[in-house]
Amino acid sequence: MTATPDEQPAQQDSTVSDATLSARLPQRSRPATLPAWSLARERIAPYDLVQFMMDGVADFCALYAAVELGIFELLAHEELTSDELADACEADPATMRRLMRWLHGRDFVGTYGGRRYQLTELGQVLTAGAERSQRHAVLVTGSSYWMDAIRDLTGTICRGHPAPPSGLSPYDHLARHPDLSRDFDLFMTARCAALGRDLAASSDFEHVRTVADLGGGLGGVLSEILTAHPQVRGILADRQDVLDRARDRLADEGLADRVQLTPGDFFDRVPGGADIYLLSSVGHNYSDAQVVELLIAIRETIEAGHNPTTAEVWIAEGMLPRLPGAASRWHSTDIRMLALFPGDGVRQSDDYCRLIRQAGLHVRKVSPLSCGQTLMTARLAEQ
Repeated sequence: MTATPDEQPAQQDSTVSDATLSARLPQRSRPATLPAWSLARERIAPYDLVQFMMDGVADFCALYAAVELGIFELLAHEELTSDELADACEADPATMRRLMRWLHGRDFVGTYGGRRYQLTELGQVLTAGAERSQRHAVLVTGSSYWMDAIRDLTGTICRGHPAPPSGLSPYDHLARHPDLSRDFDLFMTARCAALGRDLAASSDFEHVRTVADLGGGLGGVLSEILTAHPQVRGILADRQDVLDRARDRLADEGLADRVQLTPGDFFDRVPGGADIYLLSSVGHNYSDAQVVELLIAIRETIEAGHNPTTAEVWIAEGMLPRLPGAASRWHSTDIRMLALFPGDGVRQSDDYCRLIRQAGLHVRKVSPLSCGQTLMTARLAEQ
C-alpha cells in the first residue's frame, strides 16, 4: 500500500533557488476532469458517464470546501503538510488528510520532498492572485443561495419559473450580502477580461468615440475596450449599488475620467450619445419580450441621436449550437439561468436574429469570439 504524504518519513529540507523550485513544481500528468463532453460520450460507457455526473456533485463540494477553508491561498505562499493546513484552518487533522488526498488525486496539488503539498498549475487557478482566477466563481456557485436554487430545479420546471431561495432575486440578494457581492464582482471581472479583449480586437474603433455598456457591472468589459483604444470614452449603466463599486475599480485603472456612470433601469432610460450600445451577457437573464423591449428602447435612443445611420448595437452572448443534440458548455449555463432567473435563458444565434428584427433593427454580422461567446452587431433597419 502506498503511503500518503503525511505517512511517509520526513526528508531533510534543502535550500533551493526560486528558479530550481519552479522547475520542480509538479506538472499535471493527466486531465483532472473528463475531456470535452462530446468526446466523453464516445469514450465512456453510459453507466459510467452517469456515475461521473453524480460524482461531480461531491467533487464540486470538495473543491468549494478547499476554497472556503483557504487551502489554495495558504499553499500559494508556502509548502505545507496536511497537519499544518489543518492547524492553519482550525480543522480536524484526519478529515483534512482526506480532503488533501482528494485534491492530490485531482491534480490540484502535488508533493515535493515527500510530505509537503504545493500547488500545481491547476491549483494556482484557484488563488485570488491568478490572472483569471476561478476562486470567486467557486465561492459564488457554492453559496447557499446558488445551491438552493439549483436544488429546487424540479420545482422550477413544474412551476415554470424559479422561486428565489431568500425571496429575493439574485441581484437583490447580492445587494444585501456584501461579502458574496464582492465575490460575485470579482467572479464577473475575471470572466469579463477575455471577452473585453476579444471585443476590443474585433474592430479598429477608428470612428468610435463612445461605447455605452448597458448592465456592464463593474466595467470589466468596458475597461478592456478603453485601455486598447485611448480615444474612446465610455458610459456604464447599471444599478446604483453596482456603480458605487465600479467607481473605485475604474479609478484604480486610471479610467474614471473617461467613463460616465449612469445609474437606473436601462429599460426605462437608455443613455444617449454612444456610437456602440453594448449588451454583454445581459439577454440570457430576460424573456424574449423583455429583450425586444430593451432593443426597441436602444433603437429609439439611436433614432433620436446624432448618428442614427452609423450607431450600432453589439450583443455578446454565449450561444447554444444550432445543431440539435450538439454538445456545448452553454447548455450548463442555460440550466443555471433556468434555476436563477425567470427569463428565457441562453439562446441560439437565430433566436437573437429574430428578436433583433422584431425590434426594428438589422443584423449586420455574427462573429464567433475566441473566448467562446458570439458577437452580433446590428444597426437601424433600412427603410
